[in-house]
Amino acid sequence: MNAPQTHLAGIPAAPPVPAAGAGRAARPVPADGLVRRIGRTVLRPFRPVDEIAEAIELGRRLQRATSTGRRILVDDLGTGADAAVVTALVARALAHFRHDRVLAVDATGRAPSMADRLGAGEPGDLEGVDPATFESVCASLGEVGENLWTVGAAPDRADAYSSGLLPISRFFGVTLVAGRADGAFPAAVGAGAHSRVRVVRATRESALRVGRELDSLAATGPDEVGRTVVVVFDEHRREDPAFDVARTTRIIAESGAAVVVVPHDRHLAQGAAVLPRLIGEATHRAVQLVAAEALGRAVDGAAPARARTEGE
Repeated sequence: MNAPQTHLAGIPAAPPVPAAGAGRAARPVPADGLVRRIGRTVLRPFRPVDEIAEAIELGRRLQRATSTGRRILVDDLGTGADAAVVTALVARALAHFRHDRVLAVDATGRAPSMADRLGAGEPGDLEGVDPATFESVCASLGEVGENLWTVGAAPDRADAYSSGLLPISRFFGVTLVAGRADGAFPAAVGAGAHSRVRVVRATRESALRVGRELDSLAATGPDEVGRTVVVVFDEHRREDPAFDVARTTRIIAESGAAVVVVPHDRHLAQGAAVLPRLIGEATHRAVQLVAAEALGRAVDGAAPARARTEGE
């Protein structure tokens, strides 16, 4: 895939990111304003037929049965994006729609952790899990809600994949692992993952990195690109004002990877526990699409790419 290198080469780096935690409010802030939330509630019964049909189809995709547990790796591709919060959101979406169990593993080693984002007090540690029975496994996990559990894992322990994660993943329909691109544990998971989600910041520098990574994957095996979902995450509002979201997603989609844009969300930007009722409607739709694309690729392998941008 040469398009990203051809069209995006030479773009200067993005401006510096604000310090973590800067400007965070102590009280949870909803993503959408009051007027917009009221309007959405009032107009919900009058949604267009096409929009309702799309929502039904998306729900069907999220409920797809799996013959064995599917493992999905989520990493930041070295861009510093918040892979943990995207993983937490995708895990919640899957647990909401599916009838089997979902496990979210945090191997990022960063704060805020995925357990913080999910509101799980004691996530436990993967190395201390007893894989004998589901009951013994649950004793060492953090239970988030119906069908959803979370656990922490050391990013530098590659052996924890075969000794810890594989023995317990049989109890879950879908296992998501959030990790850093340079972590030994995520690398071990990636070797056996059924699909991969690359969460990158909405900057020109991140777009160049994605292009190089997809070029490298295409050289080793086109199927690897087909099992990839690229999430362009606008974590900091207009972090790079010159970043052309629509053009970049079109270019990346030419590789065969799915591309989904998660728009800036004031609630997510707080860096605290994520309350689903306070997430923006556009964020909900985007996250469900990420979950459906990742699951579809985990079940089927390569699939037709779709590019979605904010406002579609």
